[in-house]
Amino acid sequence: MPVFPARPLLALSLSAVLLATLFGCSASGGSSGPVTLASDNWTIQIDPESLEVTAQPSGKGDVQIAAPQEDLGPVKSLRQSDHEASWELERHNLRVSFRVDGDVLHAHFLATQAGAFTWPVTAGGAPVRAYMLPLFEGSYVPADDAEWVEFLGWQSPGNTTETLSMPFWGLDCGDYTLAYIVTNQFNNELVFEDRGGKLAIRLTHEFMPSWERKEYGLVIRLGEASPIEPARQYREWLMEQGQFVSLADKMEQTPGVEKLLGAPHIYLWGDGLISRYDVLDWPRLTKMIVDQGESSRASAGKRIWDLMDSEARKELAEAASLEYPYRYLKDQIARALSGVLARRDFYAEAAWRGMQLPAEAQELLRQGTPNLNEPQVLRLNSLLLEGAFPGQFATSSRWGNGVSVKMIERLAEGGFDRLWLGLASWEGALRHPQAVKKAKELGYLIGTYDSYHSIHHPDQVDSWKTAQFGLEPYETGAIIGRDGKPLTGFKGTGRLFSPIAAWPYVQKRVTGLMETFPDPLNSWFIDCDAYGEVHDDYSELHPATQEDDMNARLHRMAWIRDAYGLVIGSEGGAAYAAPVIHFAHGMMTPVFGWMDPDLRKNRESEYFLGRSWPPDAPQAHVKQVPLKPRLRKYYYDPRFRLPLYQAVFHDSVVATHHWGSASLKFKDQVDTVELLELLYNVPPMYHMNLEEFEKHRATMKAHYAFFSPLHRELGLLPLTDFEWVTSDQMVQRTVFGGRVEMVANFAETDFEYRETVVPGRSILARWLETGDTRIFTPAPPRG
Repeated sequence: MPVFPARPLLALSLSAVLLATLFGCSASGGSSGPVTLASDNWTIQIDPESLEVTAQPSGKGDVQIAAPQEDLGPVKSLRQSDHEASWELERHNLRVSFRVDGDVLHAHFLATQAGAFTWPVTAGGAPVRAYMLPLFEGSYVPADDAEWVEFLGWQSPGNTTETLSMPFWGLDCGDYTLAYIVTNQFNNELVFEDRGGKLAIRLTHEFMPSWERKEYGLVIRLGEASPIEPARQYREWLMEQGQFVSLADKMEQTPGVEKLLGAPHIYLWGDGLISRYDVLDWPRLTKMIVDQGESSRASAGKRIWDLMDSEARKELAEAASLEYPYRYLKDQIARALSGVLARRDFYAEAAWRGMQLPAEAQELLRQGTPNLNEPQVLRLNSLLLEGAFPGQFATSSRWGNGVSVKMIERLAEGGFDRLWLGLASWEGALRHPQAVKKAKELGYLIGTYDSYHSIHHPDQVDSWKTAQFGLEPYETGAIIGRDGKPLTGFKGTGRLFSPIAAWPYVQKRVTGLMETFPDPLNSWFIDCDAYGEVHDDYSELHPATQEDDMNARLHRMAWIRDAYGLVIGSEGGAAYAAPVIHFAHGMMTPVFGWMDPDLRKNRESEYFLGRSWPPDAPQAHVKQVPLKPRLRKYYYDPRFRLPLYQAVFHDSVVATHHWGSASLKFKDQVDTVELLELLYNVPPMYHMNLEEFEKHRATMKAHYAFFSPLHRELGLLPLTDFEWVTSDQMVQRTVFGGRVEMVANFAETDFEYRETVVPGRSILARWLETGDTRIFTPAPPRG
């Protein structure tokens, strides 16, 4: 069992001594009216009884930092100086303290008992114009926008690890901003609510019995008037805490990270051992198998026939009767053949007697199939099939669809010299080691999807491979809720797997796979670990706080990264995981629409995202659909989007879309997505197999030619500025490291910027030192 980093502990008696030392200028036994704290930057007025906090920045009007609350009880032991104050709220067993340091207000709450406490409540009144919220990449939410208020209220309550990608929010107050940074991101309930037609935010922290030191706080920072200023303030705070790790530093530790620069992210589909593309003469092959299968004489065709089920035999017979077997039939037979070829008992001596087999197959047979690992069995059976039907198959080392040597070669021929390639499971790497080898030879990153989120009973129907660990961990390894019951797994199936209990199984799986792969992967993707979903575990066997849960997740990702030098990524990309991961899937655009039947259940709807079928081209990923109009405002409308995550982590984490909302998914948003990707300097994400690549090759190549050189140059630089160039917010500008500015024109009409015309629906890259420019116009969307 690993030793995870422990949280710092401090005895309450010591805290009391420190507080008494700090606040020695004045004291009283009860409330004596509002408390005023001041610095050169602003004056803060606090009502200890209601915890209303009002600030007056120098030369400006008042702004309410926190709305008053009722029935907090009497104030006790008030102490105050010019810059700090503290008191007790006896009813809540709470010590409250505030301190002003320049343009920063520190609020701190220390409890002596378990319980919950609410502060702050931000009510959104004047002069607050809007909220800057790190919802996935970032959202700009007008304070009085009724649609946004309803949308966010519908999603409440949330928290500060999952709902917010980073534990802060900002207020746009016109000529200045406020950033609210939550210093303890755990056990916080975040509620968005309507207060008189204005968006309000209410934060409630639960002081957990399992925490020896029960505290939380906020750092409220006064900043300049910029839509990304709260993110810059949070970045500065992270650096002050020593919690920011640059991509350049990560690259020194894991050199393969450099390959992420300029690389689109592509999930490859179709990892079956053999595909419809690999049979050279379908009518002849299927007739040979059927004829041999119906004969009593031992043969390779009869062996295949005997091992297939009745449905596969019917499909073979139908294909043999057709001059041109149709695509679905070919795919079904290819899947059936792949299943047969995966069997250890595929080889029968009588079926191949007298046949001249290649030396590689002969050597594998000499070793004996019981002694072969999975890739060796697959290789042997492929050679046996190929040898039994000479001239009927393409070379077996090139078999496959999306996961194949021919797919990798077509990507390279298309001009893609940098890619991150994702496999739906590690089986693709076991079945097609030649494809893995080819990808690495071409300088690509190639990794597998993996997950330790859910654990299923061994007899679970419709289980998935990543959730199978055996009966003992299923019975003892689940996260236990307050009610003493196991928490339910993904889609209500199985149980949530404790990351502490999962640790030995992580080691066993990853080590076993890396030792089995004929050609090891150079990247790894862990689902959910950076998503923000962390839990308190009430198990007696593996109790954990949310912080313990987080640390165990980070530990296993760091171990996979360091033990094998792998480029590591995860779903989401929440701030707590940024020091560990190299890339994140889900920050640019999240997965959404879970509760909308038109997207998830109604197959007659034009907005239906599609099924997770067929395996080589899941509709949920490759099917293009229009975006449901009511969702555009919250996820794609550039007027309401902000590069907050990029303003903090552009030079730390390479972040792109969730695989459920990839670059081409919504056919009427493709050009908007391309412009946003280029404006924020983030890679696109695609879902590809051989057919899909031919369909989208031109779009991908055009985007790559503009994006890849820029990202190689700018990927290690921070996003330093963002602004709306026009009052309608349809022309936007970003700056990276003071080197290059990107100006995106989301409007339909042309816009002139510094004597350069940026066509409608286009983007300009301009090098600040030389004045050189490049312009890119995406192809118009379909539908």
